[in-house]
Amino acid sequence: MATIMNVNHFSIYLKHNMDCTVILPSDIEMDKKLPILWLYHGGSGDHTSWLYHSPICEYVDDGGFAAVLPNVNNSCFVDMNIGDRYATYVGKELFSIITNMFPCLSKERENNLVCGLSNGGYGCLHIALKYPEKYGYVGAFSAGDKADADFPNDGGARSLTRIQLYGDGDLHNTEYSLIYQAEKLIKEEGIKPRIYHACGSLDPWLDMNHIVRDYFISHKEYDYTYDEIEQIGHEWKFWREELRRFLVYAGILTDNYMND
Repeated sequence: MATIMNVNHFSIYLKHNMDCTVILPSDIEMDKKLPILWLYHGGSGDHTSWLYHSPICEYVDDGGFAAVLPNVNNSCFVDMNIGDRYATYVGKELFSIITNMFPCLSKERENNLVCGLSNGGYGCLHIALKYPEKYGYVGAFSAGDKADADFPNDGGARSLTRIQLYGDGDLHNTEYSLIYQAEKLIKEEGIKPRIYHACGSLDPWLDMNHIVRDYFISHKEYDYTYDEIEQIGHEWKFWREELRRFLVYAGILTDNYMND
Protein backbone atom coordinates (compact mmCIF):
# COMPACT_ATOMS: atom_id res chain seq x y z
CA MET A 1 0.00 0.00 0.00
CA ALA A 2 1.30 3.45 -0.93
CA THR A 3 2.91 5.62 1.75
CA ILE A 4 1.37 9.07 2.28
CA MET A 5 3.42 11.80 3.95
CA ASN A 6 2.77 15.42 4.77
CA VAL A 7 5.94 17.44 4.27
CA ASN A 8 6.14 20.77 6.10
CA HIS A 9 9.10 22.92 5.11
CA PHE A 10 10.28 26.50 5.08
CA SER A 11 10.25 28.31 1.73
CA ILE A 12 13.02 30.83 1.12
CA TYR A 13 11.01 32.48 -1.66
CA LEU A 14 7.73 32.71 0.27
CA LYS A 15 9.40 33.34 3.65
CA HIS A 16 7.02 31.06 5.56
CA ASN A 17 6.32 27.38 6.07
CA MET A 18 4.48 25.37 3.42
CA ASP A 19 2.81 21.96 3.29
CA CYS A 20 2.73 19.41 0.51
CA THR A 21 1.67 15.77 0.28
CA VAL A 22 4.15 13.17 -0.99
CA ILE A 23 2.95 9.70 -2.01
CA LEU A 24 5.46 6.88 -2.55
CA PRO A 25 4.79 3.36 -3.83
CA SER A 26 5.07 0.43 -1.44
CA ASP A 27 7.76 -1.25 -3.55
CA ILE A 28 10.83 0.88 -4.34
CA GLU A 29 13.85 -0.65 -6.07
CA MET A 30 17.04 0.73 -4.53
CA ASP A 31 18.85 1.14 -7.85
CA LYS A 32 15.96 2.76 -9.69
CA LYS A 33 14.87 6.41 -9.70
CA LEU A 34 11.11 6.93 -9.55
CA PRO A 35 9.23 9.18 -12.00
CA ILE A 36 7.40 12.07 -10.29
CA LEU A 37 3.87 13.30 -10.92
CA TRP A 38 3.48 16.87 -9.66
CA LEU A 39 -0.27 17.10 -9.10
CA TYR A 40 -1.88 20.55 -8.77
CA HIS A 41 -5.14 21.40 -7.02
CA GLY A 42 -7.90 23.75 -8.20
CA GLY A 43 -8.91 27.17 -6.91
CA SER A 44 -10.95 25.94 -3.96
CA GLY A 45 -8.64 23.04 -3.10
CA ASP A 46 -5.34 22.32 -1.42
CA HIS A 47 -2.60 19.67 -1.31
CA THR A 48 -5.08 17.01 -0.13
CA SER A 49 -7.73 17.43 -2.85
CA TRP A 50 -6.52 14.76 -5.28
CA LEU A 51 -5.83 12.45 -2.35
CA TYR A 52 -9.48 12.45 -1.30
CA HIS A 53 -11.16 12.68 -4.71
CA SER A 54 -9.15 10.27 -6.87
CA PRO A 55 -7.47 6.84 -6.74
CA ILE A 56 -4.02 8.47 -6.90
CA CYS A 57 -2.60 6.12 -4.23
CA GLU A 58 -3.66 3.09 -6.27
CA TYR A 59 -2.08 4.59 -9.38
CA VAL A 60 1.18 5.32 -7.51
CA ASP A 61 1.43 1.70 -6.36
CA ASP A 62 0.47 0.18 -9.69
CA GLY A 63 2.60 2.54 -11.79
CA GLY A 64 5.65 2.62 -9.53
CA PHE A 65 5.98 6.40 -9.42
CA ALA A 66 5.85 9.15 -6.80
CA ALA A 67 3.20 11.86 -6.57
CA VAL A 68 3.83 15.30 -5.08
CA LEU A 69 0.79 17.44 -4.28
CA PRO A 70 1.75 21.05 -3.50
CA ASN A 71 -0.41 23.66 -1.78
CA VAL A 72 -0.33 27.15 -3.26
CA ASN A 73 -3.55 28.55 -1.76
CA ASN A 74 -5.43 30.66 -4.33
CA SER A 75 -2.36 31.82 -6.27
CA CYS A 76 -3.05 29.90 -9.51
CA PHE A 77 0.60 28.81 -9.32
CA VAL A 78 1.93 32.20 -10.51
CA ASP A 79 4.31 34.83 -9.20
CA MET A 80 1.58 37.18 -8.03
CA ASN A 81 1.38 40.82 -9.10
CA ILE A 82 0.78 41.73 -5.45
CA GLY A 83 1.81 38.86 -3.22
CA ASP A 84 4.04 35.82 -3.14
CA ARG A 85 6.14 34.16 -5.84
CA TYR A 86 4.31 30.87 -6.05
CA ALA A 87 5.48 29.95 -9.57
CA THR A 88 9.10 30.26 -8.49
CA TYR A 89 8.34 28.32 -5.33
CA VAL A 90 6.51 25.38 -6.88
CA GLY A 91 8.41 25.17 -10.17
CA LYS A 92 11.92 25.75 -8.88
CA GLU A 93 12.29 25.65 -5.09
CA LEU A 94 9.91 22.80 -4.27
CA PHE A 95 11.33 20.73 -7.13
CA SER A 96 14.77 21.03 -5.54
CA ILE A 97 13.54 20.43 -1.97
CA ILE A 98 11.61 17.26 -2.77
CA THR A 99 14.13 15.66 -5.13
CA ASN A 100 16.92 16.28 -2.60
CA MET A 101 14.82 15.10 0.34
CA PHE A 102 13.95 11.83 -1.41
CA PRO A 103 17.00 10.45 -3.28
CA CYS A 104 14.83 7.74 -4.84
CA LEU A 105 13.14 10.37 -7.05
CA SER A 106 14.32 11.23 -10.54
CA LYS A 107 15.39 14.75 -11.53
CA GLU A 108 15.37 13.89 -15.25
CA ARG A 109 12.84 15.99 -17.16
CA GLU A 110 11.39 13.00 -19.02
CA ASN A 111 10.58 11.46 -15.63
CA ASN A 112 8.84 14.58 -14.32
CA LEU A 113 5.19 15.13 -15.17
CA VAL A 114 3.10 18.09 -14.02
CA CYS A 115 -0.67 17.86 -14.03
CA GLY A 116 -3.64 19.77 -12.62
CA LEU A 117 -7.31 20.71 -12.75
CA SER A 118 -9.03 24.05 -13.35
CA ASN A 119 -6.78 26.77 -11.86
CA GLY A 120 -4.21 24.03 -11.40
CA GLY A 121 -4.66 23.06 -15.05
CA TYR A 122 -3.76 26.59 -16.06
CA GLY A 123 -1.01 26.48 -13.42
CA CYS A 124 0.63 23.30 -14.70
CA LEU A 125 0.78 24.68 -18.25
CA HIS A 126 2.18 27.94 -16.89
CA ILE A 127 4.86 26.10 -14.90
CA ALA A 128 5.78 23.63 -17.67
CA LEU A 129 6.20 26.44 -20.20
CA LYS A 130 8.14 28.55 -17.67
CA TYR A 131 10.45 25.70 -16.64
CA PRO A 132 10.52 23.39 -19.69
CA GLU A 133 13.96 22.10 -18.72
CA LYS A 134 12.38 20.44 -15.65
CA TYR A 135 9.11 18.92 -16.93
CA GLY A 136 8.77 16.56 -19.86
CA TYR A 137 4.98 16.11 -19.76
CA VAL A 138 2.06 18.31 -18.78
CA GLY A 139 -1.55 17.24 -18.29
CA ALA A 140 -3.94 20.20 -18.14
CA PHE A 141 -7.61 19.55 -17.35
CA SER A 142 -10.28 22.24 -17.73
CA ALA A 143 -7.46 24.69 -18.39
CA GLY A 144 -8.10 27.98 -20.17
CA ASP A 145 -5.71 30.90 -20.50
CA LYS A 146 -6.22 33.55 -17.81
CA ALA A 147 -5.46 36.17 -20.47
CA ASP A 148 -8.78 35.25 -22.14
CA ALA A 149 -10.92 35.53 -19.00
CA ASP A 150 -13.42 38.38 -18.62
CA PHE A 151 -12.19 41.20 -16.37
CA PRO A 152 -14.96 43.66 -15.38
CA ASN A 153 -12.63 45.84 -13.23
CA ASP A 154 -15.64 46.99 -11.22
CA GLY A 155 -14.09 47.03 -7.76
CA GLY A 156 -15.77 43.77 -6.77
CA ALA A 157 -14.09 40.84 -5.04
CA ARG A 158 -13.41 38.99 -8.32
CA SER A 159 -11.88 42.10 -9.82
CA LEU A 160 -9.65 42.73 -6.82
CA THR A 161 -8.48 39.11 -6.84
CA ARG A 162 -7.55 39.43 -10.51
CA ILE A 163 -5.53 42.58 -9.84
CA GLN A 164 -3.77 40.92 -6.91
CA LEU A 165 -2.84 37.92 -9.05
CA TYR A 166 -2.09 39.45 -12.44
CA GLY A 167 -2.57 43.24 -12.38
CA ASP A 168 -5.24 45.32 -14.09
CA GLY A 169 -3.89 45.38 -17.65
CA ASP A 170 -4.23 43.18 -20.72
CA LEU A 171 -2.43 39.90 -19.99
CA HIS A 172 -1.91 38.70 -23.55
CA ASN A 173 1.63 40.08 -23.79
CA THR A 174 2.72 39.01 -20.33
CA GLU A 175 4.05 35.78 -18.82
CA TYR A 176 0.60 35.23 -17.28
CA SER A 177 -0.58 34.30 -20.78
CA LEU A 178 -0.04 30.68 -21.78
CA ILE A 179 0.10 31.56 -25.47
CA TYR A 180 2.67 34.30 -24.79
CA GLN A 181 4.86 31.77 -22.98
CA ALA A 182 4.38 29.19 -25.75
CA GLU A 183 5.35 31.76 -28.40
CA LYS A 184 8.41 32.73 -26.38
CA LEU A 185 9.61 29.12 -26.32
CA ILE A 186 9.15 28.84 -30.08
CA LYS A 187 11.18 32.01 -30.70
CA GLU A 188 13.92 30.82 -28.37
CA GLU A 189 13.86 27.39 -30.03
CA GLY A 190 13.78 26.01 -26.51
CA ILE A 191 12.96 22.49 -25.38
CA LYS A 192 9.21 21.97 -25.06
CA PRO A 193 7.04 19.72 -22.89
CA ARG A 194 4.61 17.24 -24.39
CA ILE A 195 1.11 18.57 -23.71
CA TYR A 196 -2.06 16.63 -22.94
CA HIS A 197 -5.05 18.98 -22.65
CA ALA A 198 -8.65 18.02 -21.87
CA CYS A 199 -12.01 19.62 -21.17
CA GLY A 200 -15.58 18.42 -20.70
CA SER A 201 -18.12 19.45 -23.32
CA LEU A 202 -20.38 20.96 -20.63
CA ASP A 203 -17.61 22.93 -18.92
CA PRO A 204 -18.68 26.60 -18.53
CA TRP A 205 -15.19 27.68 -19.68
CA LEU A 206 -15.08 25.39 -22.72
CA ASP A 207 -14.61 28.34 -25.08
CA MET A 208 -11.42 29.38 -23.27
CA ASN A 209 -10.13 25.82 -23.53
CA HIS A 210 -10.86 25.84 -27.25
CA ILE A 211 -8.75 28.98 -27.71
CA VAL A 212 -5.79 27.18 -26.14
CA ARG A 213 -6.55 24.03 -28.14
CA ASP A 214 -6.72 25.90 -31.45
CA TYR A 215 -3.40 27.63 -30.77
CA PHE A 216 -1.47 24.44 -30.05
CA ILE A 217 -3.09 22.48 -32.89
CA SER A 218 -1.94 25.20 -35.30
CA HIS A 219 1.63 25.22 -33.96
CA LYS A 220 3.33 21.97 -34.88
CA GLU A 221 6.39 22.88 -32.83
CA TYR A 222 4.48 21.36 -29.91
CA ASP A 223 3.63 17.69 -29.35
CA TYR A 224 0.02 18.34 -28.36
CA THR A 225 -2.97 16.07 -27.68
CA TYR A 226 -6.51 17.24 -26.93
CA ASP A 227 -9.32 15.19 -25.38
CA GLU A 228 -12.93 16.26 -24.90
CA ILE A 229 -15.51 14.08 -23.14
CA GLU A 230 -19.15 14.65 -24.06
CA GLN A 231 -21.89 15.42 -21.53
CA ILE A 232 -19.58 16.13 -18.61
CA GLY A 233 -18.58 19.42 -17.02
CA HIS A 234 -16.28 21.04 -14.49
CA GLU A 235 -16.31 18.20 -11.97
CA TRP A 236 -14.34 15.47 -10.25
CA LYS A 237 -15.85 12.72 -12.39
CA PHE A 238 -14.13 14.30 -15.37
CA TRP A 239 -10.82 15.06 -13.63
CA ARG A 240 -10.50 11.52 -12.24
CA GLU A 241 -11.01 10.06 -15.70
CA GLU A 242 -8.55 12.44 -17.32
CA LEU A 243 -5.90 11.75 -14.69
CA ARG A 244 -6.05 8.10 -15.68
CA ARG A 245 -5.94 8.90 -19.39
CA PHE A 246 -3.00 11.26 -18.92
CA LEU A 247 -0.97 8.67 -17.00
CA VAL A 248 -1.60 6.14 -19.77
CA TYR A 249 -0.68 8.77 -22.39
CA ALA A 250 2.62 9.44 -20.59
CA GLY A 251 3.41 5.72 -20.29
CA ILE A 252 3.19 5.69 -16.49
CA LEU A 253 0.18 3.36 -16.42
CA THR A 254 -0.37 0.51 -18.87
CA ASP A 255 -2.99 0.55 -21.62
CA ASN A 256 -5.04 -1.92 -19.55
CA TYR A 257 -6.15 1.02 -17.42
CA MET A 258 -8.08 2.42 -20.38
CA ASN A 259 -10.30 -0.67 -20.36
CA ASP A 260 -11.23 -0.64 -16.67
